[in-house]
Amino acid sequence: MGTGWQVRVGGVEDLDLVGPLWVAVHHRHCESMPELAPYVDDAETWRARRKLYEELLAKPDTLLLLAFVDDEPAGYGLTHVMRVADSWIEDTWRTGDRIGEIESLSVLPDYRGTGLGSELLDRLETHLHDLGVEDLILGALAGNADAIRLYERRGYQPTWLYLSKFAGRERNKR
Repeated sequence: MGTGWQVRVGGVEDLDLVGPLWVAVHHRHCESMPELAPYVDDAETWRARRKLYEELLAKPDTLLLLAFVDDEPAGYGLTHVMRVADSWIEDTWRTGDRIGEIESLSVLPDYRGTGLGSELLDRLETHLHDLGVEDLILGALAGNADAIRLYERRGYQPTWLYLSKFAGRERNKR
């Protein structure tokens, strides 16, 4: 269903292209739930996220996909595989020995609603299924209703909810 985008596999050498796409996700988080402030700045969010991506890309079953429109980055998706025994899943749900996590999915605002997010998700899920991984998880910020709708249409169901009580939030109210 592509509308002018191209998708290719990326690697650690492409993380400079991913940075602005992750920052767009971070901005979506800030906009969708301002009551959860204070948020870290763009440089800090990307420093921490880049470190995570470098670690994940060192694992053999990780896949980074980059989407481009007219040679400009427009979105990305990253998935990896982990042992269920190393997760929060084993003590509650019956699954296979390995679980696939859609770690990140980002589409720049100009391309949301075009099917690009679904295309990236299709390809990430196909990669996991090709590895024999049938059990999948992903996370979404509670206030990101558009992303949650996409995931629920795809069969994902709310599974785990984190609540937070951060001291910095209390200081902002004073």
